[in-house]
Amino acid sequence: MATKTSSKKTTASKTTNSKSSSTKSGAKRSSNTSRKQSTKQDSIMDMPIIRRAKGASWLAILESVVIGTLGVLLIMFPDTVVKLIFYVVGIFLIIKGVYKIINYFAVHGKYDFYNNDLLYGIVALVFGVLAVVLWEQLGQVIGIVVGAWMIYGALVRMNSAIKMHTAGIREWFYVLLLSMIMLALGIYMVISVGAVLAVVGWVMLAAAVIGVLDDIIFIKNVNAVAEA
Repeated sequence: MATKTSSKKTTASKTTNSKSSSTKSGAKRSSNTSRKQSTKQDSIMDMPIIRRAKGASWLAILESVVIGTLGVLLIMFPDTVVKLIFYVVGIFLIIKGVYKIINYFAVHGKYDFYNNDLLYGIVALVFGVLAVVLWEQLGQVIGIVVGAWMIYGALVRMNSAIKMHTAGIREWFYVLLLSMIMLALGIYMVISVGAVLAVVGWVMLAAAVIGVLDDIIFIKNVNAVAEA
């Protein structure tokens, strides 16, 4: 009888040890999986493409803030801010154009994410030089200039929305919607040749708000886009 009791205790002990070992093994596997996922996420965060994407997006947000500020000044002082607007926008576009061109060659042949940077950089550089050199002539058709800038910016953001959709990111629709609103405002400015300067200012302010929202959404989801 004592032998049977001892055998049962031994069996129970083995079962308990087996369950404990299984639990520990499962916990270890879970820990390893979590560690691997964390390592993978950290690796993605450290990728040059992610750093450049976020850097470009923060630069775009800064651009939108500058445009919005100039729009407010144009609303408040429509007759005295035109020259300032063209100089500030021109210099900013030149800096951004050079940055985009350098950035393109820095990642060319390695990633496909920035395949539009060279075109964007050249266009921004050309517009920047024209804005500084021909500000007086362009000031007479400022609505068209602002509209052209908005149209191009909207097309670039639509491209980002398509990439977000490909990556399975739900927020892609909001980026696309905001881009379409910016596109519509840009087209309105182009066809409204004689638009009042104050109206141009309000449109610039609206475009700035849309741009900031677009880029914030993109920054929040840039990791998922890179993983895709």
